[in-house]
Amino acid sequence: MIDAIKREAESRGITRLCHFTPSRNLVHILTGTTGILATKHLQSEERSVFTATDLDRLDRHEGYISCSIEYPNVWYFDKVRSRDIIFQDWVVLFIKPKYLWLPGTRFCPRNAASNYGRNIAEGAEAFSSMFAKSVVGSGGRRFNRSDNHLACCPTDNQAEVLIPDQIGMSDIIAIAVATETQAKNEVARLSILGEPSDRFDFVIAPTLFPTGSERYDLSNWISSGKRPQ
Repeated sequence: MIDAIKREAESRGITRLCHFTPSRNLVHILTGTTGILATKHLQSEERSVFTATDLDRLDRHEGYISCSIEYPNVWYFDKVRSRDIIFQDWVVLFIKPKYLWLPGTRFCPRNAASNYGRNIAEGAEAFSSMFAKSVVGSGGRRFNRSDNHLACCPTDNQAEVLIPDQIGMSDIIAIAVATETQAKNEVARLSILGEPSDRFDFVIAPTLFPTGSERYDLSNWISSGKRPQ
């Protein structure tokens, strides 16, 4: 089962998983030793740092970390960013794809919170369901996969991967930010705390931080087989 997932992931050219979080959480993650932890493993003092977005798990999988394949779920991403009027900066963490084929990882072909997590499953069949020719997503909308659709991307942009317990610090490939100014600010914050500025790679990728109608741009690129820069 695990080998089958690895073979399919590699044949599709999947290069990363994505996990988004407010910038203020980033310092806590990068200056610690545990990496990214699932909600239920956060200590009381850690919970006080993280936002309600991270702690509210309608999918009933508090022991798992929500990720997406190749690109972030920009639909939900835009929604949660609009809720926080104080902390405007967010980041997208790029994570090694090996978690797709590690034991315990679960998959959902649509937003995992739908039906309170009833669409979530484990195994090669569940992984393949994310790339089905047709997927019923939010609001009953049906997403049909064309032959041009990027092979590495799920049929529904809101499909999720749920990783159990923890993502190691060494498995964070890079940190995507919206602007060069934000990248400099993030590096400065880490430097103040004694973290080497070259410890992590920062990627400036405004296309991963769309708002409003801009969200359709990423979806259209994916469905037409184009990789956004």
